[in-house]
Amino acid sequence: ISIIAGLTWYFKRHVSLEELIGHEQRLRQAIANRPWHAFLTGLGIYAIVSLIPGTSGKSVVCAWLFGFWQGVILILLGLTAAATVNFYLSRYIFRDWIEQRFARLLKNLNKHLAEEGAFYLLTLRMAHFPFSIINLVSGASRLHVRTFCWTTALGLLPGTVVFAWVGVRLPSLDRLASSGAASLLDPLLFAALAASAALPVVLRWAIRRITMPGHVKHIEQAPPKQQPQHHTIP
Repeated sequence: ISIIAGLTWYFKRHVSLEELIGHEQRLRQAIANRPWHAFLTGLGIYAIVSLIPGTSGKSVVCAWLFGFWQGVILILLGLTAAATVNFYLSRYIFRDWIEQRFARLLKNLNKHLAEEGAFYLLTLRMAHFPFSIINLVSGASRLHVRTFCWTTALGLLPGTVVFAWVGVRLPSLDRLASSGAASLLDPLLFAALAASAALPVVLRWAIRRITMPGHVKHIEQAPPKQQPQHHTIP
């Protein structure tokens, strides 16, 4: 909170709206002039930022700058690359710590992977289970890296499409400055925001409806209830 407050104070005191508009216009022009260079640079930045837990909102900003289709591709590649880095770090460097810290999750993951294969991991991704935890636990499991990569990309696709849609519906700073708050009164923007909020709930509901009995609903299952013991009267 203190960092956000400090940045807010700095921008109010030292950066004007006109300067921010100028920076945005130059950035968009650079992307238009050198699209491949801009795409690769953006991909690298996005992948590095994705390694930091809790950095939400970057997908919306990415699509706001690069557009819908480029944004979707960049987001999926960046997230998959960051997830794969975490996967390898977990498997070859932090495995002992993860086996102690997430012993129960790891046991359940290995069990369901043996029974259901890639479908289990795919449902976790689509249900928006915490990104970092899946990466770490998957690295310490018996999962093959190719299966991890394609399930990550495919499972994150629905959410990526929705967040990219939110990004492209947001107005530029120039339009926001000229039209004011009225530029935010976009029915499609409100629909995109509503979809981004409802998507995890809808996907979890759909997964519970379509999965067969015994398939995953939560990565952590409640411990089995003990059956009451019946004692015979001597």
